[in-house]
Amino acid sequence: MKIEEKIEWFKTNLNKSQIHGRNILAKLKNWASLTRSQRKQLQVVIEEYKKWKEVNEKLRGYSYEVLKKRVKQLNRYKEKVEKVGFSAQSKFHSSIIEEFLYYLFRDLPVELNRKAEKERNSKSKNKILIGGIRAYSNLYFAPENLKEFIKTPNMKVNVKDQDFAIYRTILIKAEEEQKLINVPIVSIECKTYIDKTMLEGSIATAEKIKNGNPYCLFLVVTEWYDVSYDVDPAYSRIDQIYVLRKEKRKPNKKKPIDFAVVEDLFGFVKRHLERDWSTIEQKLAKEGKIL
Repeated sequence: MKIEEKIEWFKTNLNKSQIHGRNILAKLKNWASLTRSQRKQLQVVIEEYKKWKEVNEKLRGYSYEVLKKRVKQLNRYKEKVEKVGFSAQSKFHSSIIEEFLYYLFRDLPVELNRKAEKERNSKSKNKILIGGIRAYSNLYFAPENLKEFIKTPNMKVNVKDQDFAIYRTILIKAEEEQKLINVPIVSIECKTYIDKTMLEGSIATAEKIKNGNPYCLFLVVTEWYDVSYDVDPAYSRIDQIYVLRKEKRKPNKKKPIDFAVVEDLFGFVKRHLERDWSTIEQKLAKEGKIL
């Protein structure tokens, strides 16, 4: 198959949430600038990616058996492309985790949307969506002067790029101005590994995201953890850091991605989506406590 045909296959067979496939597509489009070694590696990646994608698209639901198969296939694919020599900046390896999260959670919002419609007994345009987004963090007003402020509030919205989110879109209005924003209820940063500087960045992002929605679950998913044990993220607004391989950064003999970690991640997110986020009335009546 020629390069043009491969590019066309990826264009035709990918949706916007298959971010790793889109990463491969970008490299195919940049074929002329790749080294001979990178071209050879990319040929292998393409065939292995197609197999990985096909298996995941056939799997449906989120039963124990399905989750187990997804993790097995993830480990298989990671092993096949482990030695691919693209830089960390290209996000080749971290985008694998982003796409895996899409397959992992894909069927959960569909079920939640169906339940919501059944309870309302009507269809709604308001849907729970998944994928990478520019997540809402806050808004402000920035008119040039008093005269302009009288005419229009000049609403501005701050956003933060998020690798993966479960979210819904909301239309906000201020007089004649309106903007469509993405409000996450689960926000996940994906890393190959995380060091102290990256952790500090994630802590700052968690603060911003939760300013926009304090009920948002903010998670970091990484393969390796390369932060000193003296640094305790428990005091941050990160809800959990999942280390898929249960180890420090890239030892000589790597552990596979651990099924139990993935299973816990999925359960944590599912419980958050299904539970009540504010229970002040019940806590007051039952316990005489608010928090």
